[in-house]
Amino acid sequence: MNKNKLVFANWKMNLHSEDINTLVKGVLNGLNDISGVDIVLAPTFPYLGIVKLLTANSKIRLSAQNVFWEESGSYTGEVSPGMLLDVGCTWAMIGHSERRQHLLETNEMINKKVLSSTLKGLNIILCVGESFDQRRTKKTFASISDQLHRGLRGVGEEFLPQIVIGYEPIWVIGSGQAASLNDISSVHNFIFTEVESMFPTAESLPRIVYGGSVNTTNVEQIVDLDNVDGVLVGNASMDCDKFCDIVLKVVK
Repeated sequence: MNKNKLVFANWKMNLHSEDINTLVKGVLNGLNDISGVDIVLAPTFPYLGIVKLLTANSKIRLSAQNVFWEESGSYTGEVSPGMLLDVGCTWAMIGHSERRQHLLETNEMINKKVLSSTLKGLNIILCVGESFDQRRTKKTFASISDQLHRGLRGVGEEFLPQIVIGYEPIWVIGSGQAASLNDISSVHNFIFTEVESMFPTAESLPRIVYGGSVNTTNVEQIVDLDNVDGVLVGNASMDCDKFCDIVLKVVK
């Protein structure tokens, strides 16, 4: 089982080539020879090649923000797991709440992406989380359980080391305020127990990372919690100093 903490940078639909060039070079300088942590950068599709070239001689890994479940065919606008591997990706993000909300991705679609990506050899981060209404009506655990069971349906135990679960409470994303430590702890412990019950004989279970207004102030307390194996970083990952500080605090 991979014991390294994971810091996953989701740039969403932001940054152009000049900004990316400056940011990645700054991150490489700031995190020179760092060990004990897995760092993954997720730019938009047009800039995967640029980031791959910039990080070619480093330990930083490349992820797409999305993937399609078919390998080829008449699927205009989609990108297959094999294509991602071909341009240097070793990771794909699947089921981010913004895609669930704005692009109406279902758990069934997400499951197809998980199965096809892991079978092809990609590592994936499967995002789960509850909305404000689900939290208000005390349906957090029921909602996350449903997303886990549907998203991981049919996954063989041998593929679990390629999977990371990303918990992102939808009600805090973009708010600048992370969930409380008690909230994070209770949900991460629930996810761990739920996945353990789903795969009772597995030798290795997925790492679980937290995403939602992670910053330089709160990251140390978050990663010190049980069953928190790293962080999924949004806005702060596009600021070189903040991102480097987050990574350095994660490995302390």
